[in-house]
Amino acid sequence: MAEKEKKEDPKAAAAGAPAPAGGNKKLMIIVIVLLVLVLAAVGGLGAYLFLGQKHAAEAAAAGGAHGAAATDHEAAPKKKEKKEGPPIFEKVEPFVVNLSGGPTAPMLQLEMQAELLDEHAKTNFKAYMPKIRSAVILLLSSKTEEDVASAEGKVKLRAQIKRIMNESMDAAEEEPVDSVLFTSFIIQQQ
Repeated sequence: MAEKEKKEDPKAAAAGAPAPAGGNKKLMIIVIVLLVLVLAAVGGLGAYLFLGQKHAAEAAAAGGAHGAAATDHEAAPKKKEKKEGPPIFEKVEPFVVNLSGGPTAPMLQLEMQAELLDEHAKTNFKAYMPKIRSAVILLLSSKTEEDVASAEGKVKLRAQIKRIMNESMDAAEEEPVDSVLFTSFIIQQQ
């Protein structure tokens, strides 16, 4: 039996001894590489979470500032976020109305375009056009020459027309009309 052990030992020593030593080095390199990869992944995850929390905190702070403003204007309709791409405009047929102020009051000829939030708003805008035109004519005919002649008066009129358009479209939660642009504005004496 001792002879068998001696015979096996030299074979094991000759064939088996170098293999475990080389295998241990390879195994050690693989473990180190895996450990480095795991540490890099954990570090990347930690950085992502840290930066994400910082970004979330900034967004919350900005939201808090907007939230405080929103409580002041709770009755104001909510707006959709603007879509990517060029703005969507819809031309409104020209208006010709007599301004307020008696029989010698001047006439106002007004052409404008409405900037809309999206294609759905454009479709609704066209559908509500008779109601919109009626409301705008009533507004314009209630104005005097002094009301609309100045730059301030025109800016105020644009805001009023935008509000009337959105109200005419029964826009409860959002404002489909983003802005109103005058393309022609002529006051003519009779």
